Amino acid sequence: MEYETNLNKALDLIADGEERKSERLLQGIIDDVKAKLDGTEGDINRYYFWGRALTAMEEPEQALLKFEKALGLDTSHEPSLWETASIFLHELDRPESAQALLAQKLLPMNPRNALYQETLKAAEFAVKLKKSPPSGTAAAKPDPNIAKAKSGDTAGEREKALKEEADALLREAGKWEAEDDEI
Repeated sequence: MEYETNLNKALDLIADGEERKSERLLQGIIDDVKAKLDGTEGDINRYYFWGRALTAMEEPEQALLKFEKALGLDTSHEPSLWETASIFLHELDRPESAQALLAQKLLPMNPRNALYQETLKAAEFAVKLKKSPPSGTAAAKPDPNIAKAKSGDTAGEREKALKEEADALLREAGKWEAEDDEI
């Protein structure tokens, strides 16, 4: 099965309002991936496309689990790192985690990637908005996963808590090892 082609067809169907057809196609991708998982290096891309299909089905938490599986097999799998950062930023309102992945993993891999640079700026802006919402708006609700950083903590302590959270998420992938206390 050509996963990329079928995924693009499914996304086109979603754009055309044909959710049922799209869901059948996406489920077909997932079923094919499940049938082909064999414990080899090829599983990296299988988990990646499984995660992409789940993202298209609007299941970001489940998609993250599949990207983590891919990263457990290859900690530098750039497409899985990108999808993870995108989900953190756009789906789960966790710009701190997206910022850490972009700054510490993706941009060092590909420093001239304009998309990574722009997304990092968007994540940095979202972090600032969460910390200091514009006057006249409701205060940003704290992320329960980052609640370890108390209001009296210094910026350095908050940054350390964020890095610890990102490290823990990536370690959940199985074989992830932090390098020099970075993601």
